[in-house]
Amino acid sequence: MTSDPAPEPRAERFVRELAELKIPDPATARAALWLRLGGALMAAGLVLGAVAFPLAHGTDNALAQGDALAIGIGGVGAAVVGAALFLRYSLTGFLRFWLARQSYDLDRLGDRLTAASLATPLPEGDQPDGVHLTDPAPR
Repeated sequence: MTSDPAPEPRAERFVRELAELKIPDPATARAALWLRLGGALMAAGLVLGAVAFPLAHGTDNALAQGDALAIGIGGVGAAVVGAALFLRYSLTGFLRFWLARQSYDLDRLGDRLTAASLATPLPEGDQPDGVHLTDPAPR
């Protein structure tokens, strides 16, 4: 007497199918590096902006104020670039996984619908327009 192997758990099947699709893991070293760099640039930009404000207002020397304003504008630029890098790499990992998950769920839905349609054919009146049970192929 032969017994069927235990069905593969859904999570394990999902991980196996992800590996078959060759979708890179969102936690790769390069993406994590850019993500950390983006976060560091955002923080450095905020710190530079916070430091530049008292430097510019603490003196009457126009040259020192100009230097402080340049530091502040550089900080704003660093914060914007850091935010863009951070968002790009954090959303890329999430959306890549989400797309793979959607693909997997649609595949499962297609399998269920195919199995259900093979098990129970539609009655004559429920056929879509242009398709009849006696036709060899839909028109």
